Amino acid sequence: LFLRFIKDKPIQEVTHNDVSNFLYYCMKERENSPAALNRKRTALNSFFKHLIKRDHLNMKNPIDKIDKVVERPVMREPLSREDIQKIFKYIDEHINERDMYRASALYGLFYSSGCRISEIYKLDIKDLDFKNNCFKVLGKGNKERRCIFNEDAKQRILAYLATRTDNLPALFVSRENNRLSRSAMRNQMKKIAKLAGVTINVFPHRIRHTAGDHMRKAKAKIEDIQVFLGHEDPGTTAKIYARGNLVEIREQFDKVLTVKY
Repeated sequence: LFLRFIKDKPIQEVTHNDVSNFLYYCMKERENSPAALNRKRTALNSFFKHLIKRDHLNMKNPIDKIDKVVERPVMREPLSREDIQKIFKYIDEHINERDMYRASALYGLFYSSGCRISEIYKLDIKDLDFKNNCFKVLGKGNKERRCIFNEDAKQRILAYLATRTDNLPALFVSRENNRLSRSAMRNQMKKIAKLAGVTINVFPHRIRHTAGDHMRKAKAKIEDIQVFLGHEDPGTTAKIYARGNLVEIREQFDKVLTVKY
């Protein structure tokens, strides 16, 4: 796209003005978001760095003079308690349908642990401690953290595992007996929520946000929610580092995040 934009201009004559004009074009004409513009900036930076490093270009990297576009955080609306109830009620009423035990385990673990999709995707069966209802993940920055899940999620996961006939280590697997992909997780969760009558778009990170929001509404301490979600920085101005003990707060989370209908 960038090469088409600069047309016949030799690549060695490209300046930061050309890149700036290209990003402006993408913003105005193609309606790219700040995140999309930054991805294009990153790709062009890698492109020029590679050519310069390989001595294919004798020039300074024009991206050096291009600042990243400021991305404003998107505040996504959490699901209501009623929406979560609809989802679990639909799952339980259709539990014998294809892949529904897996959907039950997915929703149970995502909602009760508040984990990111990148963390749950990597889980193997052996990673889960069913005695203490906890597991360890590598979160952002490859930092290990301890996560918890409630008794309801435990029973949903065990029920799902009882339907498995494979010997694969992955916690969640596809029909083709491969580790369930991130996109497959998103698609199944979105599909189930829609069938359950939830009108807003549902995806794993919204479930994570919902779990935190429901804990906040249940008057959980911000320090405990921070430990639960694995946040290093709970705010942009004040940095609050929790000292909460997961074992001590597990009973509180179990009570709030167990779905009844």
